[in-house]
Amino acid sequence: MRLSLCRMWVLLLVAGFVGSASLSTAETSTDDAAFKLPPKGGQVSLAEIKTICEHYGLMSLWAKIEADLPTKPFKSDGCTSWVDKVKGRSIYSACFLHDLKYWAGYPGEKVERLVADAELMIDVARILESTPMAETMYAGVRVGGTEHLGAKFSWGFGRQDD
Repeated sequence: MRLSLCRMWVLLLVAGFVGSASLSTAETSTDDAAFKLPPKGGQVSLAEIKTICEHYGLMSLWAKIEADLPTKPFKSDGCTSWVDKVKGRSIYSACFLHDLKYWAGYPGEKVERLVADAELMIDVARILESTPMAETMYAGVRVGGTEHLGAKFSWGFGRQDD
């Protein structure tokens, strides 16, 4: 029920019906500044992924990964073709979590991808305390992240054949 409710709220947010009331990964952690994510470009172990999922309250994502591990090892490139820091504020954590969700995705998961993209937008907006950059990034990942492009950063990149 919670997952369905979460999806409904995210879809309403994307459609423009909800202002600042939303559900996202940013709400699940109270001590993000003290939590150190692996560096950009480094391979992330399964144990690290589990710890990250636990910290950010992404237990359904962890269950998905644990039940069917993607074939490629996980590496985050941060905010793909974008900056990781804006006006002195790092948005790397939002991009890292978005990369993790994309890595674990399955082909054809349209709703899951939409939710991941909307959560990226919400997390970036919260970090920057403004929406223009977040909305621009959302538009970019909706166009550039589609699995049909087969790019190294497309939805389900951890499950893609080379």
